[in-house]
Order: sequence, then structure tokens, then C-alpha cells
Amino acid sequence: MTVTYKSLNMFPEILTPVLHKVEYHISHEDYQVNMWLRENCKSYYYHSPGWMKEKFIQFEDDNDAVLFALRWS
Repeated sequence: MTVTYKSLNMFPEILTPVLHKVEYHISHEDYQVNMWLRENCKSYYYHSPGWMKEKFIQFEDDNDAVLFALRWS
């Protein structure tokens, strides 16, 4: 697992993960995407809001983002 962190400007001692946004085509079934995420991701990930037209996942783990992009983008 490789998570990249950055510090906040006003609070340099606080580190937050750098999120990697990966868009995927709307034609992919949410069920299949969610199954793949549960089976393959090693760290936290976040779905795009359901009301948005674009579909994307934001990953904390650099490797999870790359693997997802190779499979679903």
C-alpha cells in the first residue's frame, strides 16, 4: 500500500492523504465496479455523488488508483 500525504499550510503537523480521482464510463454497471473495489482495494476510496453526471472514484492508495484506471477507464 502506497499512500501519499501532504501537510496543511496552516497546520504542517497535520497530514492528509492526496486523493487520486479516476473517472470511469457511465455504461459500467455500479454493481460490478463496487465488487471489484471491495475485492481489490487495500485502502480507502470514495464514490462520486449519485447526482453527478460523471462517475469517478477517489483513491487514497496510489496503487489502487492505477489498478482501477487500468481496469475501468
